[in-house]
Amino acid sequence: MCYSFQKNLIYFKIKKVLFLVALVACLMMTSCKSGSVLTNKSYALTELNGFELKQVESHRAPKISFTDSLMSATVGCNLINASYTVKPDGTITFGMGAMTKMYCPDALREDEFVAAIDKVVRYQASADGKYVNFLDRDGKILFRGKMAE
Repeated sequence: MCYSFQKNLIYFKIKKVLFLVALVACLMMTSCKSGSVLTNKSYALTELNGFELKQVESHRAPKISFTDSLMSATVGCNLINASYTVKPDGTITFGMGAMTKMYCPDALREDEFVAAIDKVVRYQASADGKYVNFLDRDGKILFRGKMAE
């Protein structure tokens, strides 16, 4: 009888530990999910590396959009899609992505934008969420956006 009780107690403790591990893992994954001010928002890209971005005639307007876990962007020609995660401290990580590869005029500065996305480590949104800056590890603003209307 004593042996059976000890065996049940050990199983109970193991189940309790596994439950706590699973709970912590779920909480960690939730905190790194994209439930941020960016989620389900679209921003017109207004600046890239200190230069104003404008729509070039016969091309799409520069834009970046976020869903729960995917980012899509364009500076006017090709479409860029990637997964992303954010943390409560404002850090953002873009995952592996996909991009169309049409020929685009240099005036769109697309290669520069793709390089900037690779350098982003954090974002800063205005208090009302209408403006967002994407920064590198040194705090330099790589590109900016204004909430699309």
